[in-house]
Amino acid sequence: MGAEPDKRMALKQWLRGRLTEGEPPKEEWRQLLEATWDYLLLTPVRDLVDAKTAKAAADELMNAELVTELSRPIVAAFAPVVIEELRGDERPLERFLPQDAQAKLQEAIARPGLVHPDWVRAMFRGEAAEAVLNDALYRALKDFSTLLPRLMVKVSPMGRLGVLGSAGAFAEKLIEELERRIEPEIKSFLADRSEQILERAAEFTIAKLDDPASIEFRANLVNFVLSKSPAFLVGAADDALLDDIGAVAELTARHVADMPDMRADVHAWIDRAIECAADMNLGEALHLQGIQARPPLDALAEATWPAFTALLGSPRAQHWMDTLLDELLDEYERIGDSEGPNGG
Repeated sequence: MGAEPDKRMALKQWLRGRLTEGEPPKEEWRQLLEATWDYLLLTPVRDLVDAKTAKAAADELMNAELVTELSRPIVAAFAPVVIEELRGDERPLERFLPQDAQAKLQEAIARPGLVHPDWVRAMFRGEAAEAVLNDALYRALKDFSTLLPRLMVKVSPMGRLGVLGSAGAFAEKLIEELERRIEPEIKSFLADRSEQILERAAEFTIAKLDDPASIEFRANLVNFVLSKSPAFLVGAADDALLDDIGAVAELTARHVADMPDMRADVHAWIDRAIECAADMNLGEALHLQGIQARPPLDALAEATWPAFTALLGSPRAQHWMDTLLDELLDEYERIGDSEGPNGG
C-alpha cells in the first residue's frame, strides 16, 4: 500500500521548507558554491565542455531573430538608465586612475610605434580634409597676397614718394588689380594641388609621430579626456541618438548572426580552445592554478540566495520536487515489498 496522501503532502512541504527556510539552507548554499568552485577548478576541461554541443549551442545563439528579440529590450531598458546616470556625474574620469596608473598610461602613450601610419593617412584623406585644408590655405594665401602688393608698392619709388595725390591713387588701383588677379590663381592652385598637399602633410606627420611634440599631443588628448566628466562625454547623447545607436546595434547583431563565415569562425575558435586545454583542468586553462585569491563566494552566496529560493518556489520547480519525492517513496516501498516475507 502506498504512503498515505497526507503523509506525502507533509513530506513535500517539509522538503520545500528544508531547502529554503531558515539559516541552515542558506549556509548550505554558501558551502555548495564554495565546494563547486573548488571542484570545477580541478575538473578536466574535456569533462566540462564538448565541442559538438558547444558548437550547437553557439549556432542557436547566433540565430538572427533570437539576437534581435533579445538585444532590443536590453538596449531599451538599460541604455537610457545608464546615460541618465552618466549625465548626472560631473566628476572627472581621472578619479578612477591613481597617480601611478596615470604615470604608466603616459609611458604607454609615449611608446614608439604606438600610432599606425594608416591612421594618420586616413585623417588626411577625403573631401572633409580637403575642404578644411583649402579653406585654411585660401585664407592664409589671400592674406599674404594682400600684404605682398602693398609691400611691393611701399618699397618702389612710387611708395617712397608717398601715397598722396595721383601717385597714391595709382598705387591703390595697382594693389586692387593685383589682388583681383591673384585670387583666382590661389583657387586654381589649391584645386590642382590640395590632394598632393594633404599627402605631403600626412607623410610629414608620420615622420614626426614619435617626436616629443607628437607625444605631447597624444598625452594632451588623453589628459583632456581624463579631465572631463561622464556628463561632458555623453552630453550629445539625447534620446534620438540613443534610438539610432539601438538601431545600429540591432542591425549589426542581425548582420553578424547571418554571416556564414562568422559561424565557421566560431566553430574554429571552439575547436582551438578545446584543443589547447585538452590535457588541462579548468584551473590550469584559466591560469588560476596555484593562485590563492578566490572569488568573494560568501558575498556571491548572499547575493544569489534570493534568486535561488525564488527558483525553488516556482510552480515548475515545486512540481519537479514533488514528482521526484513521489518516485522516491514509490521506489522505497517497492524495495520494501520485494524484501518482505513473500519477496524474492
